[in-house]
Amino acid sequence: MIAMLVLAALPGFLNYAPTPQEAAIEVVNPPRSQVVVLRTNVDGPYAMVLLHGASMEGAPIAAPILLKHFSFGWQTLALVNSRCEIAAYDLGSRAEALLMQGMPAPKDDRPCKGIWKDAGPQAQVDAIRLQMSHALIPSVVVAGDYALGEWYGAGGGQTLFHFTVGSWHRIAGGGGAMGIEGMREYGVPQTDWCAFHIYGAKCP
Repeated sequence: MIAMLVLAALPGFLNYAPTPQEAAIEVVNPPRSQVVVLRTNVDGPYAMVLLHGASMEGAPIAAPILLKHFSFGWQTLALVNSRCEIAAYDLGSRAEALLMQGMPAPKDDRPCKGIWKDAGPQAQVDAIRLQMSHALIPSVVVAGDYALGEWYGAGGGQTLFHFTVGSWHRIAGGGGAMGIEGMREYGVPQTDWCAFHIYGAKCP
């Protein structure tokens, strides 16, 4: 299924690459000829890349970019301006220290709220991530026949997917977070709302 979904990605933008450095450069604003990789730290499937000369949404990037290696290659997760943007992935103190070695110190904004990580079968998460043509994709949550992906880098928002006829299809999404009304409109079972962290859902 994943191979089929590669074709669904937008032709002008790749949201993954064979190396963390290439994946990080792929999502920043051009001209890429002026972008220099200052440092790369790798620990297991995660990497941190610090760039010079890069910008996003018209502003220079001073923070490192966190990436993860998926079945299809490296993909960007977050711009690490704060501790919460790396703490959300539960990497552990050793891994965090290795990834942040030599990187600009992020601000300490703990306790962390509203930052999530991937959840659901890994093959399904990978398939959804391949369809998301966005710069930074912090999380994809799969619950039953629905999935919700978070993104930012050119604005920010969520994209809703539905698994039907043997594959995942984008059915809604845009700037901002989806709420209860959107869940009802697109037929998402109420039992899945808490998994998607929908604002206003009554969760245990």
